[in-house]
Amino acid sequence: MDKTVGLIGVGKMGSALLARLVPAGNKVRAFDIKASAMEAARSGGAETVGSAAEAAKGAAIVHIFVHNDEEIFDATISGHGALGGAAPGTTVILHSTIMPATTKRVAEEGARKGVRVIDASVTSVPRQVRAGEATFLVGGPDDVVAEIKPHLQSLGRAVWHFGPTGSGNAAKLAKNLTNVIERVMWAEVLTMLEKAGLDPKQFIDMFMSIERGSIMRTWERVVKLDGRHVTPQLSGGLFRKDAQHAARLARELGLKHSLTQGAADTTARWLAERPAEAQAAAE
Repeated sequence: MDKTVGLIGVGKMGSALLARLVPAGNKVRAFDIKASAMEAARSGGAETVGSAAEAAKGAAIVHIFVHNDEEIFDATISGHGALGGAAPGTTVILHSTIMPATTKRVAEEGARKGVRVIDASVTSVPRQVRAGEATFLVGGPDDVVAEIKPHLQSLGRAVWHFGPTGSGNAAKLAKNLTNVIERVMWAEVLTMLEKAGLDPKQFIDMFMSIERGSIMRTWERVVKLDGRHVTPQLSGGLFRKDAQHAARLARELGLKHSLTQGAADTTARWLAERPAEAQAAAE
């Protein structure tokens, strides 16, 4: 028997999720504030309704895929939000990249109505979601996540349960932070080379010829893990001299490279805070 699923937010990511929900045998009630998204939802096999509350009415599971924290509140706890239409026992899944505190607030409001709220941020782009390759980063009570996990597995390729409500949000923000930092890093590196008179493309070609993949492939060289406690691994030569020289070169070239300078300052502080380990790392 088909189960009724609500879908609130049928933009690029929501419509990609819809393309997985319908073939999996779900009857989808969809809502979006944009008429074009509602038309696309109907074309994708969903029944469209007039509000988030209506989308949640009669649904066992409600997926919410909106843009930001404010839209999450509007789609859930406002007068026309999903919590107003969801019956006790409904599970509301927040997929957006939002603050953990946002999910916790919605979960608290949901608990008053007997509605379970979990976060399941998605690391994938729409094309991957549509192809069933989504990875869900989940936070929520163990029993609720265990119950909802088969549904999420039917929509993507992996479900990672990181812990209590909001944990998936924190994991997604951390994952995206690595992307942001890498982008800023490469912009700073290549503009420094340009300013120094080198050919950035030649450097890229050289780097790609020797690159062995992400540094996280050898993460043991980056951090020590003691249970859940993380301690940065020290590198005497890299931290004491190379990072400082790179920051100095950027300054001498007149560049305001905050990430480069921040890395130099941070590594110098690590060395100063742990002198014995720094000495051992330099030997």
